[in-house]
Amino acid sequence: MPRVCKVTGKKTEVGMNVSHSHRRTKRTFLPNLQKLKFHSDLLGRDFSLRISTAGLRTLTKHGGLDAYVMSKPVSRLTEEMAAIKKAIEKKAGKPAAPAKKPVHKANRSARLVKKVEARQAA
Repeated sequence: MPRVCKVTGKKTEVGMNVSHSHRRTKRTFLPNLQKLKFHSDLLGRDFSLRISTAGLRTLTKHGGLDAYVMSKPVSRLTEEMAAIKKAIEKKAGKPAAPAKKPVHKANRSARLVKKVEARQAA
């Protein structure tokens, strides 16, 4: 079983140990994976997922497994999460539209705003 997070896709990375004399030896950095069960309210069953602690924070932020899966397009999900989304859509009968994010307006200085308004007025 590969050490890969089902939510974030984090996996083992390779790096170097650097000693005091700057000799370098290869080492691996493992993701902090936890095996947890998540309940899907829409499907009425539990899913056992191997996710990183960052992935757990992501699921918590989105409000649970169902909300996370439905808010992401299938292209951005791992295979297992895409299968969960497909099962949810099949049970619901139609694909649910993802929640739209609010449009972010760029921060503009007052001077720039005046300049743009002057151009539009002219």
